[in-house]
Amino acid sequence: MLAHNIYKLSVIKFAKWFMLYMPIIGLFYAENNLSAFQLFIIQAGYSLSSAVFEIPSGYFADVVGRRKTLIIGSCMGALGFIIYSLSSTFMAFLCAEIIMGIGQSFISGTDSAMLYDSVQHSKQKDAYLKYEGRITSLGGFAETGAALLGGIIASLTSLHSVFVVQACIAGLAIPAALLLQEPPRTKLIHTGISQVFRISYQSLFVHKKLSKSILFSSVIGMATLAMAWTLQSYFVYHAFSETQTTALWVLYNGLVATVSLFAAYIISKFGEKHLLASICIIVPLGFIGLGYTPVAFALGFLVVFHIVRGYATPMLKEMIQNDCDQQVRATVLSLRGMIIRLGFAIVGPIIGYTSGKFSFEFAVTAAGILFLLSAGILLVMYLVTHKNIK
Repeated sequence: MLAHNIYKLSVIKFAKWFMLYMPIIGLFYAENNLSAFQLFIIQAGYSLSSAVFEIPSGYFADVVGRRKTLIIGSCMGALGFIIYSLSSTFMAFLCAEIIMGIGQSFISGTDSAMLYDSVQHSKQKDAYLKYEGRITSLGGFAETGAALLGGIIASLTSLHSVFVVQACIAGLAIPAALLLQEPPRTKLIHTGISQVFRISYQSLFVHKKLSKSILFSSVIGMATLAMAWTLQSYFVYHAFSETQTTALWVLYNGLVATVSLFAAYIISKFGEKHLLASICIIVPLGFIGLGYTPVAFALGFLVVFHIVRGYATPMLKEMIQNDCDQQVRATVLSLRGMIIRLGFAIVGPIIGYTSGKFSFEFAVTAAGILFLLSAGILLVMYLVTHKNIK
């Protein structure tokens, strides 16, 4: 039954987001003598490889099938962590991240497209936001639990052993993907590689509503991705211990998971327009808060940042799903993913370089101002084209 796809997609989400390594990744890189600049280079490698394959993988999902695409992505994700578990050098880590980035591109967008189509064909046409929120929440709770377990594993054994266990967790996505059932739909007919560029061009420059949804959602996604890695540098910069880092990671991701669980209710209660404004303002201010404010204030403001992130993720995905056609859904969502990854591949190293060249405070404040201006302009453009938003 297609309804069972929801549970299998949840397992894939769990395997992806049960990230034992996230609370200790900055410490792990430091232990292996990597600089903050190299940290961002590694993550830029992940983002760049993911970005390059985002649209081709989405197109592959629309033409060949979403189940097959998710199987490929799950296998590559597991392979990347196997390489990590066997390595200790910058180039090996970069290679692993590139492989995982390609794998992520095959999952990104395809999972949401399959969820949307599965819900549509399970007589629950208006339930997408509810299930997207629940699966996002599961990812958040998985990340929260993983932070606790990862910290325990690291303290009892070693930082490197965390990646050995992570490889096993990532492998859980493979059987879940194999058991998925392809929803019935009108598949996109492959007419040549130019079709990929045509879909991308129309989505960004012809379809006015869809283009604004993609661009605003992409800037916010880029900012939240950059924050995840900026926090790692922040923890190292202020000499946080493994215990402190783990506790904060658990708190923040627990907030994201809890809020995501009630995303549909929150959006119906407060209205889309007000929540979009809060996303536009608070997400960039998170970077500015890490800059020249006291540590206690910055950590407190990050509580608000992660509450907003909790309802932002399912909300921004639904914006795009509502504005695009079924045949190209995975391609369009992958287009968003590509913009996010390409943007981070540029912004991430700049933050790392500026941090080393000038100061960490200057780097994150400048990033916050950049995100605030770009998100503000795009939100105004989005509201102009979506006059029925309340």
